[in-house]
Amino acid sequence: MRCKYIRKIFQNEENGYTVALFSTLDHEVPLSARDKFWADKKIIAFTAKGYDLPLTDEIEIEMEGEWETNSHGTQYKVETFLEVVPRTREGILGYLSCGSLKGIGPKTAERIVDRFGLDTLEVMEKYPQELLKIQGISQKKLDRIVDSFGKNKVFRELMTFLSPFHVTPKKANMILQKFRDQSVEIIRKQPYILCSVKGFGFLTVDAIARQCCAATNDPMRISGCVSYVLREAMKQNGHLYLEQEILVKDALKVLNKEPDLQPVTETEILKVLYRLVMQDSIVVEENRVYITKQHQEEEDTASMIARKLHEQIPALTIEKELEEAQEDLNITLSEQQKEAVRMVFANPICIITGGPGTGKTTVLKVILYIYQKKCGNEVKLMAPTGRAARRMAESTGNGDATTMHMALGLFGDGDYEALTDKLSADFINADEVSMVDMHLAYEFFYKIKAGARVLLVGDVHQLPSVGAGDVFRQLILCGKIPVTVLNLVYRQGKDSNIPINAQLINEGKTNLQWGDDFQMVECSGADAAAQIVKNIYLKEIQMYGMEQVQILSPYKVRSAAGVLELNRSLQDEVNPPVSGKRELHLGGEIFREGDRILQNKNTEFASNGDLGTLVQIAEDEDNNPLVQIVFTDGRRVKYEAEQVEMIEHANAVTIHKSQGSECQVVIIPWLKAFYPMLKRNIFYTGITRAKQRVYIVGEWKAVCQAIHTDDTGTRKTMLAVKIQQYCERYQRQENRRIPATIYNRAV
Repeated sequence: MRCKYIRKIFQNEENGYTVALFSTLDHEVPLSARDKFWADKKIIAFTAKGYDLPLTDEIEIEMEGEWETNSHGTQYKVETFLEVVPRTREGILGYLSCGSLKGIGPKTAERIVDRFGLDTLEVMEKYPQELLKIQGISQKKLDRIVDSFGKNKVFRELMTFLSPFHVTPKKANMILQKFRDQSVEIIRKQPYILCSVKGFGFLTVDAIARQCCAATNDPMRISGCVSYVLREAMKQNGHLYLEQEILVKDALKVLNKEPDLQPVTETEILKVLYRLVMQDSIVVEENRVYITKQHQEEEDTASMIARKLHEQIPALTIEKELEEAQEDLNITLSEQQKEAVRMVFANPICIITGGPGTGKTTVLKVILYIYQKKCGNEVKLMAPTGRAARRMAESTGNGDATTMHMALGLFGDGDYEALTDKLSADFINADEVSMVDMHLAYEFFYKIKAGARVLLVGDVHQLPSVGAGDVFRQLILCGKIPVTVLNLVYRQGKDSNIPINAQLINEGKTNLQWGDDFQMVECSGADAAAQIVKNIYLKEIQMYGMEQVQILSPYKVRSAAGVLELNRSLQDEVNPPVSGKRELHLGGEIFREGDRILQNKNTEFASNGDLGTLVQIAEDEDNNPLVQIVFTDGRRVKYEAEQVEMIEHANAVTIHKSQGSECQVVIIPWLKAFYPMLKRNIFYTGITRAKQRVYIVGEWKAVCQAIHTDDTGTRKTMLAVKIQQYCERYQRQENRRIPATIYNRAV
């Protein structure tokens, strides 16, 4: 059926699902589907729904699909469509500038048609390199245009096929990149091959496979489920492995959740496990089952740490320099702190751990002073997040601190730039190591050159890493690495309730000390808590400014007191819309000039956790949005349309995101409804972000439950045991050298 666009009714910006009104000359349109308003004008108009329908009246569209009747009336469900471009200058110009082709906006479209006239579409299809003669079209932009021009038809077919499963255009594009024009055909024949596409979880693939009538005991299905269960254990619980019996039990639950399907047996799962071992996809170590990459990283990290511990690095006598440092820096160290300093210069690798205000930074200042005076070699300071690194640089006076990802050459997802290059520094200090997961630890130790001293600093009572593993705790528990625990409080003062309560929480005690610097406002329900949190926030930013006041919620979604809803409701309060202040609507969110922004991914120009202000929203020559952020350290970073997903609002952030940061005031909603997050280390991490004042808003029972719920040390990892084993191998001199078998990233 050939038709023409009239107006848009609805469009989901995230997945491209569109409902729109179209006109046609086709009298086969059911009377029940015809729009009465347009019928009075003798025009046959109807409602169509589908993915990425062209919203321009400059072209005609040839649709194929079927009529559906629901509560909204009779509508045309579009399965496929073709853009019928009139062979006129106006028609071609309208098609090129309608927005369906990436890289071409109205100005570029006009230049193209001016040059090629009625031959434009033939040139684009057969001789696309000719477009490089057009002003403003670079090779990079041409690649985008050609890719978009060719993908349009295949992409729509794929989106239509996947539409019942709510697959986003971004994920569909990942399928196209892998399987090209044969995507739909390949998926129909081998649906479980989608498990090999990043971003496709087993449950989604399983639903697609059922539509394709795949066998329930298909080995690829069982294999995909095994991988899913192991990865969910990593993602949800931080485990590096599962015991085989638990893995099989959990896999059976997932595979046999539909009672009307032929059940999968334990024997069939065990056969697939054997095959996966033979394919080197998993490793079975005694009864522990790992994904191969995680096993290799744990094994190699333990080996590298053991090797570092047995390096012959001479111990340095520093008593004279220690006294000079205290005098020159006007610092008086406790005996405990002095021992920490001596430990660093006596060992190739060591750990300093302590809670808030215990002097970790003071000790580091002295260490850096002595190292530069005694050795004068290169020093490298790093931390897992941008905020932690900048705080480290400011507090120590060393401006070279950077994120671990930046220092190690890790940008984005899976980019291992300069992997073989070792760090040139002779002294390496990593702060906030409790945030380091197994993968980052592997990358870190791999990059350390022989002979370099390593100091790891952190608070073992904070949240473990978001990624799998429990690295910092395991390094301490192994008993092989020298550790100094700092437990005397200096920073906030002896009368500050924040460090006192931090210690009480760690001990599982609920007799917290209250005062002006540590307050609780009791209320019930998320709506009431959210309103109180907002009122406190608006009051405190008047005194301290937005950069020094932070709302920390354990949840991002699900609640009025979660991060997303708090940010939405605060936006108009702290940054109201005014004439001349531009906005960008993206993915259901409104970004406005003046908004406080958080960077949520590591890039070459900004780090995960960086805070800043959105200062400008503009468009490029193709009307694609450009956003400019000024971060708190003065850096200006521009974001193109596809990069805007790297930022989010930041008046409220999750407690997990706050790790490595400090501010004067924190406000924490804490409710029984947050049940899965009511844990001691989450609560502890939240309150210890504050330097001056803590507000807890919510229910006292929820606070008590969190303090009494200690699940630290429950992550499944063998790092500590493996460090011990490798150290024993060195001590027995069974091997002159233990080679670390580095995981082949190409696999």
